[in-house]
Amino acid sequence: MSDRQKTANYRRCYITDGQGNDASGGQTLQELLSTSAKTVKQPWLRALGASNASHQLLTYLMTKNTCLCGEIVYYEPGRKIPLVDIQPDGTTWHDTIHPKDSAGKQRKFQEQSLYFAIRENHVAIIQSTSLQSDELQSFLDWLIHSKAGLSSQTLIVLQNLPAKSALEKLKDHKIKGIKFGDRLFSTIKEEVVPQAGEPTSKRKRFVQRIETSPKIFEILVGLGVSGPILESLKTNPDPGAIQVDVEISYRSRTEKEAAKVLHSLASTLGKQDGLETEILLDGRSSIKGDELTIRGPVTVQCPDGCVAMDDALSKLSSWLADQIKSGKVT
Repeated sequence: MSDRQKTANYRRCYITDGQGNDASGGQTLQELLSTSAKTVKQPWLRALGASNASHQLLTYLMTKNTCLCGEIVYYEPGRKIPLVDIQPDGTTWHDTIHPKDSAGKQRKFQEQSLYFAIRENHVAIIQSTSLQSDELQSFLDWLIHSKAGLSSQTLIVLQNLPAKSALEKLKDHKIKGIKFGDRLFSTIKEEVVPQAGEPTSKRKRFVQRIETSPKIFEILVGLGVSGPILESLKTNPDPGAIQVDVEISYRSRTEKEAAKVLHSLASTLGKQDGLETEILLDGRSSIKGDELTIRGPVTVQCPDGCVAMDDALSKLSSWLADQIKSGKVT
């Protein structure tokens, strides 16, 4: 049995009317999700997009360490698995096949998974590239609004909070600036699908596609940088090397004001994995990276390289319980 270290991320759920007022009716997220799950039979399946080309599925919902825990998976019906091998002459071989189980029955290819544990309004997540807290928030919002009788105006928000160490630094220092940055583009390699009538080839053909980093792109657009300017940068001979760094001068006046800014930055910047962030404080101090979020390592069993769901949920719920017991989250 091989173990792998995963990152547990904390989020706090707020149920509001959109104006900052509580709209939970005295119910916690844990209670609302439990009620919703009881009113509809499995599968808890959500089709996405106008063509329903992809699906999010809540596979299990169970109680561990007084937390309501579950797994959400993402898949596309009909998606094939790419294969690769090395032939005797040293050349490479490629093909794609439909995923099948050990009995030969065709199944769905599970691309990404997200594991969560909820206690009252505290949420812990082990997320993946395509399934992160925003997707969990959207899924919970869909399921609970459909089945728990909440007003359509009610908002379910999973907010990233700054670490306790970051808030403690504001007691002695004022904010004087904000810096963040990331690569603007990444290069994606895709297979060229032969068109009808084209001769078949033993070797697969690939083309490079330039993909914009959504986290930094959305921030730049929000700051007023026009889309055409950003798109024109793709013509650079090496667009993947373009690094965008933003520095904002700001002077906080009171600790309360600084704490409000810190919470806002944690909500918008802190939850973005890989985004380089630094809040500059007077006295040559700063709040960097991980201090804009609450996270920690958990060791999960991964037989054959695949996460063991039951173990992941047990470890994640234990981690969340420890954060609450230690007073790191309230």
